[in-house]
Amino acid sequence: MALKGNLNGVLGCANLASQLKKLQGKGFANFIAKQSDELIKALCARVLDEIFADFNPDVDFIPFCVIATEKYADNLISTSSVLEILIVFKENAGFNVKFILKKLVAALEGSNLKLNIKICELGEIYEAHKNDHKAKAAFSRIRYICGSRTLYKAARSQIYKTREFNAQENLKFYAKNLGAFNEIPNIKQEPDLKNDLGGTNDIYYLNCALNGFENEISMRSQALKFIDEKELSALNLATDFILCVKSAQNLTLGSDVFAPAKLNEITALMQTKSKKTQENSSVISQKLFFCMHSVAVFSRYLVASFYRSKFKSGAKFSELRAARLKNGFYRFENTIYVPLHVRPRPLNAVLKQLLTLGDAEYKFDVGTIFYLKRAQISKEDAEDSLALFRKILMRNHAHCIIKALLDAEILPVLVKPLEHAVNLAEFDGYHKFSVGEHCVLSVKFAENIKDKFVKSLYDELCIEGRTLLKLALLLHDAGKGLGGDHSVVGSNIFRAYAAKLNLSAKAVNIGVTLVRYHTLMNDVANREDIYDQRTIFSFISKLGDPQTLKLSYIVAYCVINATDEKLYTPYLARLLRELYGICLQSFEDENLLDEASRRVKKELSIRRNAKFAALNENLREKIFAIRSNLLFAKYQPADIIGIAWAAQNADKLSVQVQNHQSLSIEIYAQNYPNLAVLLSALAHLDLGFMEIFELFDGKFYVKLEFNKNVKSSELETLKNLIEISLKSGASAQINRPTILKGELNFDPNHSQEYAKLGINAKDQRGLMAYVLGVFKEFDVKIANARIQTVKNRTRNLLLIEKREGVDLGEILKLLESE
Repeated sequence: MALKGNLNGVLGCANLASQLKKLQGKGFANFIAKQSDELIKALCARVLDEIFADFNPDVDFIPFCVIATEKYADNLISTSSVLEILIVFKENAGFNVKFILKKLVAALEGSNLKLNIKICELGEIYEAHKNDHKAKAAFSRIRYICGSRTLYKAARSQIYKTREFNAQENLKFYAKNLGAFNEIPNIKQEPDLKNDLGGTNDIYYLNCALNGFENEISMRSQALKFIDEKELSALNLATDFILCVKSAQNLTLGSDVFAPAKLNEITALMQTKSKKTQENSSVISQKLFFCMHSVAVFSRYLVASFYRSKFKSGAKFSELRAARLKNGFYRFENTIYVPLHVRPRPLNAVLKQLLTLGDAEYKFDVGTIFYLKRAQISKEDAEDSLALFRKILMRNHAHCIIKALLDAEILPVLVKPLEHAVNLAEFDGYHKFSVGEHCVLSVKFAENIKDKFVKSLYDELCIEGRTLLKLALLLHDAGKGLGGDHSVVGSNIFRAYAAKLNLSAKAVNIGVTLVRYHTLMNDVANREDIYDQRTIFSFISKLGDPQTLKLSYIVAYCVINATDEKLYTPYLARLLRELYGICLQSFEDENLLDEASRRVKKELSIRRNAKFAALNENLREKIFAIRSNLLFAKYQPADIIGIAWAAQNADKLSVQVQNHQSLSIEIYAQNYPNLAVLLSALAHLDLGFMEIFELFDGKFYVKLEFNKNVKSSELETLKNLIEISLKSGASAQINRPTILKGELNFDPNHSQEYAKLGINAKDQRGLMAYVLGVFKEFDVKIANARIQTVKNRTRNLLLIEKREGVDLGEILKLLESE
């Protein structure tokens, strides 16, 4: 069995890794297929030698053959692929064929190949598979491996007959597996290289469609009816690269899901060379995403073109005439099509065609994407192209056209600053898509704002303001991948490009600011105390004026949603709007107001409020006796009046619970409540937001919001638990969390009334319950607390009421882990 051992060794992990390095990722799938074929042939010869010994007949006379099917026949395989083989036999009185096959199957299963072996008698091929679309897909391409060639030819005839049965339905099945043809989704940053968009399954179903319809015409010949040699070569190179990355991924991780953590190992296996501005690993991921996008577009275009060339659409002549637009496009249900064999046109002519479409949201058929892709590009027309692109940005529905240009690989021609960023990965744990797709998606969110307040701000913008906003969004991450702070680099890029679009000098300067500080508003809202004068002053001094603030707010909304819609939570939306309101108010004043002056201004607003005038004299006086300036800084006049009225009319303890997207609890208490025990009891619900205010007559207002909710049937029990916990005089029974010294940031002079404590530590259940328990021991009250958890890190900001005689240093010692 030495021969078998040697061949098994060729396909061992160590040798495969060595061969992958040697080939530098080129043609590796063909190498695996060839070596697998050789091993199967050798095993077959070994079995026949063992059975027949010195009387071994010519293999062509033994009635069986081994055939590669499915992706194995297409060479669409990697190191972890299961190889599909079909063993066809024919009963013959001269041979005990089933005995031979039993021995052969045992030998194959004993090898280190991953095989899925199917056995079929020659005469049963047609009847057994004619109605099985999946089986016919596997038969769309076959390859002889070993055994009787005479029987192989007979089997091939039966397989061809099977493929021809109900061919139109077969083609529909292949097309259905490719999904929609009027939309190219964005590619995930950790894609499944087999099943996701642009993966090997797309190539497989393309081959099924083109190979399996006309038996004697190859996939290559079919493809060349619709694309040229250069385009076919690009498709083949993209396919080969995906298969090589898939093999490298299989060797390093044993998975088809692309893992950024293994990029260095994959890069080493594929012997990838770095570029001046890019790490090796970045080159691999960017090329992979480019290749997957190419495969996605090519496969859908070829299958759609092939199908439409074989079968009529079913549309009546009158319907076709009505769908034809003056610009030469066809529109069916807001999807734009082009005729099958339309000739390429100059880029500017194509852009003008797009601009003649009505200003509406469109989808673009993959045939139209390919038409855009083939646009003839001339350097002499570059200036006119930029002018036309500016007109696209001025449309109310620019995103759909920009996305089509991105899918057609034309966008980087029009927007040179994005050339390096298209398909550039962002493996930061937040961004769902690559830089180019993320930037284009942010434009879509600008044109489809769901937040009513942000939408009102967008609607107030003039045409130039909206154009500027979309351009800033399109280029906000253009500095990534070029070294240095991407925001600074990107702002310089924006200035140079925006000048070419003939935007006004003022608009260009605002755009530079928007790109330079496109993350700032989100960072301040999430990480800073937005009620601190110094924070507000630092923020608005960078923006300069209220109009830039407004645009920055819209940019923040769009960028956050384009990163991942889940990040734009109701809590964050409220924080951003509060920050916007505080900053807008600060712009209106000659000097930033301190806590006291802001309170005076808020009190004047309260006095002018009609609801305040309706209160009795006693409650009106109590409102202005509330000690916390923070309450007046944070809430609007009507909200302050409402809180005061509710507190005045509440019992000793009043609890209100809302249980919608997440659990929200409002508490009015006669005395400072035992929040440590409550939070300990509700630790499993993941506290997301908390605030506490002392009002009047010793009463407190507390608001808690959790990231989770509870079942409706549990609400009454929960309310009882809340009341019992708040009334409890016991200490919270909770394990001490780990908080390192460097994870505490203490400012004893934050303001006249408050010290500030920041905690940036590992997220741990019950952390806030423990912290509040420590403060309770020292009878120190928390005026306000903000809790945020990101990637298993909790960022807590607490404003602590200053009290004489309390050593805050002792409290810090109890909070720090020993």
